[in-house]
Amino acid sequence: MSVKEIGEGATISPMTSSLSALEDASRALRGLLGVIIAVERRFGSQQSPLALLRQIMEDPQWEWLRPLYRLIADVDHALHEGDLQITEAAAVGAHALALLSGVGAPVEQAFLDRYRALLQTDPEVAIAHSAALQALRKLPPEADDEAERLHARHQWAMRCKHRRS
Repeated sequence: MSVKEIGEGATISPMTSSLSALEDASRALRGLLGVIIAVERRFGSQQSPLALLRQIMEDPQWEWLRPLYRLIADVDHALHEGDLQITEAAAVGAHALALLSGVGAPVEQAFLDRYRALLQTDPEVAIAHSAALQALRKLPPEADDEAERLHARHQWAMRCKHRRS
């Protein structure tokens, strides 16, 4: 059941709540991406949205932004498929928090270096960053058990890998 199919008086299951929180997190991450692109475009040439998308996906100068772009695409695809488990939603939150903070997972150093510079110099990025963190913190927490946590992260990684292949 999608979040939109829940009527008044319906009981909201933990999974429904997790999907709603994940949709909010995805929206906040897309907002952050939009702000980052707008800030970066201030210093470059103005081009059509399609040309900009092509540049983000192909130009080495934009490679640093691809981890965030891929994360958003993966989350949106998983939401569209609708078969996401609560443990995977928790893994998504942990992955996104690690990407934005550089703590808790392998670091995307190129992303982190450029992102931190933007956070320190542009208030719009800082505001969008804060909104994204607030949304991500509403996702379910990862399991305390390391084996369960690693299993959920593996499930999420395999889902993303299969989507891209």
